[in-house]
Amino acid sequence: MTIRRSIVLVGAALMLLAPSYAAGRHTVPVTVEGTPQGAPDRYVLMVGQGSVTAMPDTAVVSGGVVTRARSAGDALHDNAASMAKVVAALKAQGVTDKQITTSSVRFAPVYPPYDPKTGQSTKVIGYQVSNEVIVTLTDLGRAGDVLDALIENGANDSATIGFEIKDREALETKARAEAAKDALRRAQVYAREVGAELGAVRSIREGSHSDATITAEDIGAFPDRSVRESLQRIPGVPVTRVEAGEQTISSTVTVVWALK
Repeated sequence: MTIRRSIVLVGAALMLLAPSYAAGRHTVPVTVEGTPQGAPDRYVLMVGQGSVTAMPDTAVVSGGVVTRARSAGDALHDNAASMAKVVAALKAQGVTDKQITTSSVRFAPVYPPYDPKTGQSTKVIGYQVSNEVIVTLTDLGRAGDVLDALIENGANDSATIGFEIKDREALETKARAEAAKDALRRAQVYAREVGAELGAVRSIREGSHSDATITAEDIGAFPDRSVRESLQRIPGVPVTRVEAGEQTISSTVTVVWALK
């Protein structure tokens, strides 16, 4: 469990504690711009961040088949035959019907390449059909074999493996709790060091603040979905090795306290 550094703004509390400089009877004022609308005169605004890490429990393998033909019927027929071969290979790997989902089917005419002299031709020279399936696995160790089965049996479009955490709610709750604790700890330090005490909480916003205001975008948690990789089969390599690794789920919160 990790806590990342947060951003802090101590507002009018510093203005009240800052020294004034006299030049004769004239006093140079010290001001702080960006005071949140509706905030107390003495306040501290703190952004806290928290995160938790966990191993993914679901692998999502996807692959597609693209076929082209002069006629629409031939393109559709060839694509259906190729996809039937792919599905049969998946089932030979022990994948069930419930684990296979068709994510998209696209049918489109094919035009000649663009000619800079004559422009784009509207003449249809053929048809293209693409069909993509997604395989959801709870046994992460099978992901590489399933990917190989897709590619070796006709998946000539993109083939990818992604890792997910099925139930993220409990982890997101922990990340939010850590973000709140982080904001409180930092606010206590700054308040204590300027000779003040934290008072009542005036506002809590999920997300961060911008330009020293509390008008933060309600963007909530930032699930790190970057643990994904596009895999391309390398000739001569019989099995694709896949390592899931840990995923990080993070949360950010902005809290405003009144200062005593």
